Amino acid sequence: MEATVSQAQTWLEQLLDLMGFASKVTVEDRTEKTLVMGPWLVIDQTPLSPEQIQYLLADQGAPLDAIQYLVNTAINLGTGVNRETLLPFTVELGDFRQRRQLELMALSQDAAQKVRDTNQSVALEGMTPGDRRQVHSFFEESADLETESQGQEPYRRLVIRPRR
Repeated sequence: MEATVSQAQTWLEQLLDLMGFASKVTVEDRTEKTLVMGPWLVIDQTPLSPEQIQYLLADQGAPLDAIQYLVNTAINLGTGVNRETLLPFTVELGDFRQRRQLELMALSQDAAQKVRDTNQSVALEGMTPGDRRQVHSFFEESADLETESQGQEPYRRLVIRPRR
């Protein structure tokens, strides 16, 4: 596992360099602070300009999501990892993901309360695929509520409803 994490760290640093965003990447275990499992690859924002940071975090972090997808695909598929030993990497910049997770948790809790109060489904729109996966994971263990993604991109939405 350590070799895979080191490979991911190096791969991300090389990608950032090729993009013209040269920066160091550190590896952190944030399992205690977040609900996201797996190693966090944290981009050092010190050498980046405000414009570069803004670019990476634009559009609800879509560029950061794309980089995270590339890291996970290149490392996990490139090493022949099977589904049971898959190592999910989270790419972080300036605590964006940690802050976003808190926002998603608050949004999810409000929507869940609305569903419980009204016994009616609630749709959450305007979420990235990564955000939808996060919200789905919040409700995996729920005894009374379930989630489902409906529609097609870019109009896909997450629906929270009473468990059937």
